Amino acid sequence: MAYNYNNYPYQPMPYGQPQQQPMQIQNGGFVSVRSEMEARNYPVGFGNSITFKDETAPYVYTKTMGFSQLDRPVFEKYKLVKENAQEPILEEKNTEADNSAIESIKGEIGQIWKEIEALKKEAHDESGV
Repeated sequence: MAYNYNNYPYQPMPYGQPQQQPMQIQNGGFVSVRSEMEARNYPVGFGNSITFKDETAPYVYTKTMGFSQLDRPVFEKYKLVKENAQEPILEEKNTEADNSAIESIKGEIGQIWKEIEALKKEAHDESGV
């Protein structure tokens, strides 16, 4: 194994297998601007994306630049809409309706059991045992 001048093992790269990682757009965070024109004119480096908050209007802009010098920047505009947070409304349970439904089901189950017992008795009587 060969050593370089720092006495670290030197591992040559195999030929024909470039070690390329997929390129990803980097987010440059938020920048405060006074107008849309200022955001449009803001310089963005290759492979970067910046989000702008307009101080004078309810808008947010994003400007994204691709990796090639031939790419044009992509500019997007979003309108901010304020929503009031509302507490969830808890529904009151109708216990009377629940209890009557339970009683109705219990009655139906009782009727089913009576029919089962009658069928058992009829089957028992027919077999003569």
